[in-house]
Amino acid sequence: MIIHLRPIILDVVKQVPEVLPLLSGDARLFIAGGQAKKDAGGYDFIRYRFYAAVFDAIEAYLSGSGNITGPKRTMIVALSQAYTEGADTAYVDGGGTLPLDDDTAAMARGLLDAQFGFADVLFETLKALRREGDFDATGEATARATGYSNSLDILYSTIKLAGAGNTMLTFEGDDGSESCADCQKYKGQRHRASWWIAHNAIPPNREFECHGYNCLHRLYDDSGNEFTV
Repeated sequence: MIIHLRPIILDVVKQVPEVLPLLSGDARLFIAGGQAKKDAGGYDFIRYRFYAAVFDAIEAYLSGSGNITGPKRTMIVALSQAYTEGADTAYVDGGGTLPLDDDTAAMARGLLDAQFGFADVLFETLKALRREGDFDATGEATARATGYSNSLDILYSTIKLAGAGNTMLTFEGDDGSESCADCQKYKGQRHRASWWIAHNAIPPNREFECHGYNCLHRLYDDSGNEFTV
């Protein structure tokens, strides 16, 4: 029997709203923040909707017995929508004016194409996993949705910098549970947004030694506001 927790917990929150502040930020966004984020618009809702779509597609496939076509199509549609809307939103948030310039559009398309390739590999992995039968569908869906949402953050940060142009940004933040030679090389440096793109040094960065998974470095503007996510 599949138990869908989101509507159950949402009903509890409606009946006992005092519990909402006790939930983690991710939990509030996942189970109760959807409508608020939708009303507000912007990247937070794009990310929320993408997370939910990826989670649902993977959980449905692993928990069911149907073929791979439907869930994979759902995943591809979710990727296309999130990366297209995410790129446009990021560009405007960075200070750019739509439409995306040719170089930025090509950059966004390249990131999306890479995700299509990862999705192909993902569903072959899930197919093998379901065949073996030893897995936690909800745990797998949560882990995969989190990973894909983090990759969407990279698109957002990159395209936001493309829209920012000459805005000066500084590499700062806590080292977290892991830092590396790359992070320490750039930490404290201040450059134009376009410089960070040209040097492929936007944190968190999958090509850094730490892969950006456990450090908390971000780019900040001159007012101390976090510019990347």
